[in-house]
Amino acid sequence: MSITLGFIRNRRESNVIITVGSGRKRQELRVTSELFFTIIPQANPFLYGDTVETTPAQLVELGFELDAEMKREVFRVVRPLVTPAQVRYVLDPITGNYILRYVGTRQELVIQPRAFWKITGVNRRSPLGSLTLSMDVMKELGFIVGKGGVRVEPSKKLFINYA
Repeated sequence: MSITLGFIRNRRESNVIITVGSGRKRQELRVTSELFFTIIPQANPFLYGDTVETTPAQLVELGFELDAEMKREVFRVVRPLVTPAQVRYVLDPITGNYILRYVGTRQELVIQPRAFWKITGVNRRSPLGSLTLSMDVMKELGFIVGKGGVRVEPSKKLFINYA
């Protein structure tokens, strides 16, 4: 049994948006392009978007859970195996440090250039840009992340003193 899978590549973020189904039953999932082309080698890596015939086993590997009956081909997103995170960075000309922003959250941190280059592998001559990183690298940089993404811990204090 083959299932039609649509994909669109975002080369700037190095992600692939996967679409299965149509109408109200349509489900989307965002994974890294390396993971996508590893699991689905029959997809053409030179196209920005296309449809591909896949097996149910390949969809399960990507993070979709198949319907038990398999007749209606209904899919439900469980979670991707690798959750990519988008980070934007800029070099502060005054301090010489990089300012990192975790896209989709309010997290922002400052890191020294050598540590940033070593952890992310960014070119030393790059003053600003955007990266797609795994959660392990995000933890290493110093962001607060959980298994499926962001972990927010409520403050135990009602009032915070900044004196």
